[in-house]
Amino acid sequence: MFFFLKQPKWKVVEYSRSKIIKSGKIMKSSDASPAQIKEATKVIDNWRAAHAYPLHVIYMHLRRMAGAHSDIVVAERLKRLDSIIGKLKREPTMSLWMMQDLGGCRFIVPTLGDVYRFADKFESSRKRHIFKEKYDYIATPKPSGYRSLHVVYEYHSDKNDTYNKNMLIEIQFRTHLQHLWATAVETMGLFTKQAIKSGQGSADVKRFFSLVSSLFAIKENCAVIPGTSENIEELVSEVKEINSRCNFLDMLSAIRVAVDNQTSQKLNQQGYYILILNYNTRRLRIKYYKPSQMEEANETYSQIESTRAESKIDAVLVRVSSFQALKSAYPNYFSDIGEFVDLVKSYLT
Repeated sequence: MFFFLKQPKWKVVEYSRSKIIKSGKIMKSSDASPAQIKEATKVIDNWRAAHAYPLHVIYMHLRRMAGAHSDIVVAERLKRLDSIIGKLKREPTMSLWMMQDLGGCRFIVPTLGDVYRFADKFESSRKRHIFKEKYDYIATPKPSGYRSLHVVYEYHSDKNDTYNKNMLIEIQFRTHLQHLWATAVETMGLFTKQAIKSGQGSADVKRFFSLVSSLFAIKENCAVIPGTSENIEELVSEVKEINSRCNFLDMLSAIRVAVDNQTSQKLNQQGYYILILNYNTRRLRIKYYKPSQMEEANETYSQIESTRAESKIDAVLVRVSSFQALKSAYPNYFSDIGEFVDLVKSYLT
């Protein structure tokens, strides 16, 4: 059952298309002045924040589509500022105006068949959003080992054109197994301070995760990762060799985050959560905001992001239906990756 809640005061776009594009270019530039970067950051933050309403509309549509399926997890998130800037710098042709994942939803399902069934169900549902792109990283996995189905929509409303401004929202349909792999990669990246999922990191860690992804792909009767064997024994042999030298599974097993029990018990409800992870102390702080407090949550999130480098922290702002759904959708922030470790070890014994 869904209840009608007092909704937040949604941000609107305050800058022109040309200003948004220019701000993205400034972030790419190596000779931009501090004043230019500050102004560009303000523009980017507003453009990102304005995606919150279109994102929320699509998130609620996906929630209704999931219905009473307790084994489906739906979550929404605005892209982190450092991730936006990093993507702009990594991809020379990337335009801030055309970035497709400033607003993103995760739709995590039990089986591979569910991925395509629910993606088709969303596409054929009653909506006005405009289909833009589909990226099937399951049929054609990324060299890193990343596997998921991404579908991009441009938000559209016939009743109010306030947000009909090239607001692109990306939906990631993925299986639980694909999600385990992706969050293990993010966890390793967080604590080693390497953007492994973006192609950074040591050759060993990248090879380890691509091999494990191929093992998972075979389990789901899918294409293996380019450059890896299709033979399970050969994959396992290479995973064993790398792990014996680098102890990646032990490293993942050792990562634990202390979550304040009183906070987690109090926050088992829907709304916005800011997760703030300290690299050094491996402690997670959680800030909760009611569904009507989106503007306050976004302002706090922006303040936290502005100090994250100096404070040695990583943060994300998400909306989910409950605290348990939060832990399921973002286990990397709770280091709840025991299932991934156990599964990989089951191949190695």
